[in-house]
Amino acid sequence: MAKAIRSYSNAEQVKELSLLKRIKVEQTFAQQVYANFQSIRFGIEACCYTDVEQAILRKDICDWQNAASTKIVVATEVPGVFVEPLAKINSESSISCPSIPTNVCTVLDLESIIGATGTFTECFTDDSKLWTITHNLGKFPSVTIVDDNKEVVIGAIDYKSTNQVTVSFNSPLDGCAFLN
Repeated sequence: MAKAIRSYSNAEQVKELSLLKRIKVEQTFAQQVYANFQSIRFGIEACCYTDVEQAILRKDICDWQNAASTKIVVATEVPGVFVEPLAKINSESSISCPSIPTNVCTVLDLESIIGATGTFTECFTDDSKLWTITHNLGKFPSVTIVDDNKEVVIGAIDYKSTNQVTVSFNSPLDGCAFLN
């Protein structure tokens, strides 16, 4: 039976080679640590030259490369828990943010929201406590509100349907809504 030949795109091949390199680094690290353990615990010396320090450094670099992220995060009181920083809030118009950050209160990059496909934008020039937005996106989109000073504002969002949403504020507001 003939073996099927699979063609890879350049990106797939680079990704696979990267994964194979990572596996090799992890295997070498594990072998070096085990050999070091045998030496310390049982007095069994490895038959081949081992370099534990180099294996540790390579593994640290590999872990660092694979953990790279462009998100800005802030440490919390809980060890190992990080959150995105809160947006600057217009407190006069906003309903207060909860004490624990949620997706409603995280920082959003407005340029990427506006530039993304499928984003609906509507601006309101008349001060109003209630905005009704008919977006016709056919889904329950995420909603980002900015006031006329380009500050993120938090409002109470009520999804009326998959094509309409209302946003209410504590005080009258004019600004723009970005839905995606």
